[in-house]
Amino acid sequence: MKYLDIESFANINSRLSFPTVGGDRLVLGRVETYSCKAAGTDKKLYRYLEQKFQEDLEEAKELSPEQSSLTNTFSPFGPLTQSASRKALFYLIATLNASFTDYDFSSLSADQFTKESSPDSVIKSINTTLFNAGCPASLRASRMWDSIDEVIHIDQCDIYSYVPADDWDPYQEECPVWSFNYFFFNKALKRIVFFTCRCVSNLDEIEESNDQELFFGDLVDDHVETEFYPTSQHALKSMMAIGGGLRL
Repeated sequence: MKYLDIESFANINSRLSFPTVGGDRLVLGRVETYSCKAAGTDKKLYRYLEQKFQEDLEEAKELSPEQSSLTNTFSPFGPLTQSASRKALFYLIATLNASFTDYDFSSLSADQFTKESSPDSVIKSINTTLFNAGCPASLRASRMWDSIDEVIHIDQCDIYSYVPADDWDPYQEECPVWSFNYFFFNKALKRIVFFTCRCVSNLDEIEESNDQELFFGDLVDDHVETEFYPTSQHALKSMMAIGGGLRL
């Protein structure tokens, strides 16, 4: 997979890292674009996955039809007996390997991915998650989805999500409160947009805040008004009224 440097995505990514309203957590996200053109390591990965499939297929043939998951079960990509389905799985695994270079996802199976029902439901889910986390006005002003649509043509995409088990979670060491990983795959363009995001504890901010409270506690005027942060519901309603919906 070849990483594509998209200028508008650099602008978005600079705004996809922000503290939550309470300041005790951090949201860290990024949007990346990859061409499905195979590099040297990708070719090796593809041969490995094809060999693994053939071995699994031979093993399945020795089982009864009721036990064979390969011949009777559809994957999120379609029947794995079809080359196009296996190639779609390969593209997603190769994208993960390219995005998380310290990890090897070659042993992932098709059932660890989910095909999403519609682009609108994915957009709404991501927007709601970011709004509830307190995304800054600068992110809303960046017209994120317009930029993504220009690159990948969202309505022409198959969209997949990856919810990793602990052993396959690249964010495991950070113990995220939540995370998501979406792949926007445009077969005609032979291109994938990968949108990954997680929310982690901001321990450094908490410790610094506690130290400041201990030092300045006696100097605080109880009558000084603090900055008002709207609740997620109020923020959501305001954005829907102003922007005509949840689309960032």
